[in-house]
Amino acid sequence: MLRPPPSIPLRLLHYWWPVVMGWSLSVVVQRATGRAFNPTGLALLLCGIAAVYSLDRIEDVRAAPARWMAPLLLAVGALASALCLGLAWQLPWRTAFLLPAPALLVAGYPFVKRWPGTKTIVVAAVWTWSAVALPFAGAVGAWEALQVPVALPIFLLVAAGCVLCDLKDIERDRAARVGSLPALMGSQASITVAVVLAAAGVVAASAQHRPGLAIGGVCLALAGGRPALLGSAAIGPLVVDAILTLPGALIAARLV
Repeated sequence: MLRPPPSIPLRLLHYWWPVVMGWSLSVVVQRATGRAFNPTGLALLLCGIAAVYSLDRIEDVRAAPARWMAPLLLAVGALASALCLGLAWQLPWRTAFLLPAPALLVAGYPFVKRWPGTKTIVVAAVWTWSAVALPFAGAVGAWEALQVPVALPIFLLVAAGCVLCDLKDIERDRAARVGSLPALMGSQASITVAVVLAAAGVVAASAQHRPGLAIGGVCLALAGGRPALLGSAAIGPLVVDAILTLPGALIAARLV
């Protein structure tokens, strides 16, 4: 039975929710390190997320009934990209000199993701580095930022989320020869991998006394038990992104 396509508001929420997730992970790192936010670096992170996720979704909406969606995503992506260029020039050199590395990974993502297993690793690595380095640019060097202990549970949880988000694209990834774990291993084995990654993230977060991240990891593991939900276009990845937003939201609400 074919499912109806997601509504336009739900699609846009799915496309742009990662911006909120980026803010949440920044809050988690701020709590863990005690560092003050660099407004320029934080703005660069959020604009970069908006640019990447807007431009990456244009192909998905070309056949959508609402023909204005593709021009909208292109406009938002172009504006956010222009802001990124302006903000990058204002970053301290200790962070800015490493910006070409994640930029090249993002630009080459359509090719890199075809290599077996690299889709999950690349996405999780770029998210982790961006969250621990950019919002706190100047406080430490870009390499030193990765040495903060909280980077490990963030990487594990984002990697688990990436695997779960890929469940909805199994058939499309196989047809396009994209080496995502679900396309290579099937849904059940991939869910097992995601649950193991989430559990490892819970252990790492608990060892560091990060209850927000631990709660997020538990929720990701539980979400793995709902493959039908995760396989739904827009709804599945939106649920995963909302779970990954939970740790920062709990901190902001002073619940943890």
